[in-house]
Amino acid sequence: MERREFIKNGLCLSCISIFGAGCKNSLINDNSLENDRFYYKSKDELPKRIRIEACSLCQLNCPACTTRRLEKKAPKDWLGYLKFDDFKKFVDDNKFDEIELSNNGEIFLNPELDEIIKYAYYKNISLTASNGVNLNTVSEATLENLVKYKFKKITVSIDGATPETYKIYRVGGDLNTVFRNIKRINYYKEKYNSIFPKLTYQFIPFGHNEHEILLAKKKAQELNMGITFRRNIQIKYSPIKNKELVERQTGLKIHTQLKNLIKEDMELKKTFVCYGLFNRPQIDYNGNLLGCPRIYIGSFGANAFKDGLLKALNDSKYIYAKHMLTDLSVSPKKDVPCFDCYSYRMLRKNNTPLKRSFIDNI
Repeated sequence: MERREFIKNGLCLSCISIFGAGCKNSLINDNSLENDRFYYKSKDELPKRIRIEACSLCQLNCPACTTRRLEKKAPKDWLGYLKFDDFKKFVDDNKFDEIELSNNGEIFLNPELDEIIKYAYYKNISLTASNGVNLNTVSEATLENLVKYKFKKITVSIDGATPETYKIYRVGGDLNTVFRNIKRINYYKEKYNSIFPKLTYQFIPFGHNEHEILLAKKKAQELNMGITFRRNIQIKYSPIKNKELVERQTGLKIHTQLKNLIKEDMELKKTFVCYGLFNRPQIDYNGNLLGCPRIYIGSFGANAFKDGLLKALNDSKYIYAKHMLTDLSVSPKKDVPCFDCYSYRMLRKNNTPLKRSFIDNI
């Protein structure tokens, strides 16, 4: 090693020990990764909550669905489902408290889901589907297993309150079937005297369904469900007509520009999607490390099933992404999936890096 390089490396390691890898010259030097603040030294340090795509397939054809829009560009292995054997080995090798199973597809299209639910219960792992399910295709056995094996939370994406309005967006679905499945879950909750799964009625206000907001609230109450309203980020599809009414009935900030909402979310909340890289990393059905739910095509290259979660999360590209998100002076790299992400662009545009004080307490 040349004398100049030796001195440079020595200075970089000193900076890391003092500033926690603040020096950009040391970010992705493979020789110094173990000294990086985002490097996990053992499995005990890994996140105890994680996201795994149970199934990326979907039987509906929603007009503003990102998955449908990107299907033609996607590689052949983009769509599939989580195998029970992969899930079993993965949770046997790691320690988790909670796993989110829903992402871009419909979890109930996974033919091995019942085995996954049962084994998670055996391992004392809480399962959630908070990102949303459409609940159109599910067996009676699975409906019972959700209750029997204490599936923790399920958000049902409904976006309407009558079959006629529901099918405008949830193309190929049937609201009567959805309501019937919810009632069966409630039947089993009563049978087993269980509060699980906790059910939430999700409603995205559009121009075609805004007149049913109050009816949706009533339906949710009748079905013993909570209700949540989410803003439509595909603003060109079925735009809201009466913004004042929707704001009053949902509490959403319809008038506020999306970029300002994102800035507010970055500054005030730990739940902003980019924090997922730190506290709840997203893994695809086949083990590919996606990092967060916003990465639709491509991955960081590491595979949590084949390489192990510890090695995957210590991948140099993944660590570099964390520096990009927390220090906007770090040069973005095109081969890092965050590079093309709208959320990352908003981080830079608003000059609002992720707060390290949040990350340190995760």
